[in-house]
Amino acid sequence: MKKLFLIASAALVFGCNNEKAAEGEKAADAKPADAAKVTLPQKMIYQATATEGNPQNIVEVMNFNADFIAGKVDNIGAYFADSIHVVFADGTDMNTVRDTAAGALKGWRASMDSAKQTYISAIAVNNKDNGDEWVMQWIDEIHYYKDGKKEHVVYHEDYRMVKGKIREIFQHEQKVKEKK
Repeated sequence: MKKLFLIASAALVFGCNNEKAAEGEKAADAKPADAAKVTLPQKMIYQATATEGNPQNIVEVMNFNADFIAGKVDNIGAYFADSIHVVFADGTDMNTVRDTAAGALKGWRASMDSAKQTYISAIAVNNKDNGDEWVMQWIDEIHYYKDGKKEHVVYHEDYRMVKGKIREIFQHEQKVKEKK
């Protein structure tokens, strides 16, 4: 848990870091420093030049999550693009259409009496090389299942947005052991 918190904190700090305005300039006129071209020691499969993303995408992802947690799943598909790709924390990989993905989420939520969610952090990042828009979030969730089971999980989820809709989700989790 401490490692996840440190990673989330570092991402938030580095993601929001702006170069200080030069002496005599107004802070409002300050712009982030241009990223210096660097040679990476290893090749990455997904090439990207990250830029600050659209904060409205964070709003959409938060609304999607809030509706799921509140059990308002009848219109959950409205947040999805026509087709969706999801890689769940357990490794399950699903390429499907909006209605099938919405149905799966409805079924999972129906197995719960209630759920709680706390946001740790969320950032919007765009890839200016290919136009991808992303929301990366860290959330703490507790699921109370109808069979009496309780599940406490911290998720890191990456959402690729297309025209304000969720097109892909990549999920990672860390189970939280309850204190005795």
